[in-house]
Amino acid sequence: MTNMRLLKYIWKNTVLKCLNSKMAVFVILMLVTSHSYLNPLRQFSMAVNYPVSWCVFPFAMCSFTYLIMFWFGVIYVNSDVPFMQHVNMYHAIRSGRRQWGLGQIGGIFLRSLIMVLITIFCTILPLLSKIEWSNEWGKLLRTAATTNALSRYQSSVVIYYDIFSEYTPLELILLEILICTLTCTFVGVLMFFLSLYINKIIAVAGGLALAISLFPVLNMHPLIRYKLARFVPTVWAELARIATVDHTYYWLPSLTYMVLFLLVGIAIMTSCIIYKIRHVEFNWENEDM
Repeated sequence: MTNMRLLKYIWKNTVLKCLNSKMAVFVILMLVTSHSYLNPLRQFSMAVNYPVSWCVFPFAMCSFTYLIMFWFGVIYVNSDVPFMQHVNMYHAIRSGRRQWGLGQIGGIFLRSLIMVLITIFCTILPLLSKIEWSNEWGKLLRTAATTNALSRYQSSVVIYYDIFSEYTPLELILLEILICTLTCTFVGVLMFFLSLYINKIIAVAGGLALAISLFPVLNMHPLIRYKLARFVPTVWAELARIATVDHTYYWLPSLTYMVLFLLVGIAIMTSCIIYKIRHVEFNWENEDM
């Protein structure tokens, strides 16, 4: 019965977390960014009169600017930590501190999943009239991956050919959803953790530092990059590059390592958060969610 109550609270908390102005800003940001970045692919599709695969989200996430905009949006949405808005006071009193804390973390996870799904939809929307709905990569993406045809349209999106032989579009998108959702959850829980143990400003700064750390990883020498990439989970969203060799190095860690790192990190921070919540004094704020 207690588990059912917790699940119901997580669901209600997720709805509360998603129906706010911060999530609306995230949706607008990703709609505008996706349209800007994928319009060249649409133009290419129209020029050659051939449809494009629906699975373009993993390749869009390999563009540094697109990826950093995504992470800025995620950090902005999670800037409501430590969830001390006055509307949460009744929930904490009724459910108890431990249940309240687990409900917040469960809400972070589901909100992360929703943000990833929204972003996927935003990458499909600009191409909707030229989409190829199949579990094949299609001629257009293969052409874009093996020629410089897409560069004629000033495209910032790079199509990595090696991934085609490793995964189907459905397999890759499911793996991308898994890694991006866990990484978003990791960032959200990290911000929750920092806001409880230090303050909200440090929480936001910590999230931004994790996002900006993309830049040195992507610009390091390959010999250093693949080692540094093991400790910067925000770069793992570039999953479409996992099969591509860069100067003889596969610089992204294995999928098993990514999932274990994220799950263990989330579990450790969750334990610390629950411990802190039992002893911290709640200072409720009259602030919008």
